Amino acid sequence: MANLLRRVRKLETRLTDSSGLAPHSEDWRDYWEHRIERLLGGQAQGETGRIPLEAVDALVAAGAAREELSGKDLAQVGG
Repeated sequence: MANLLRRVRKLETRLTDSSGLAPHSEDWRDYWEHRIERLLGGQAQGETGRIPLEAVDALVAAGAAREELSGKDLAQVGG
């Protein structure tokens, strides 16, 4: 049983990034969105570490989707 637990823990470390969360999960996106907002707001200047490119890509895609959806909503209201 101990061998199985060790193997599961090893697998979990491969399935998570530096945040400790599984990439592309909702919690993962929320974590990186909050962290990037803090960095851009100047609140986390002393924090070290790297932001995964996947996190930046996911946030850009989410912002583009929100913008597209917002544009459609406005077009329906105005049209």
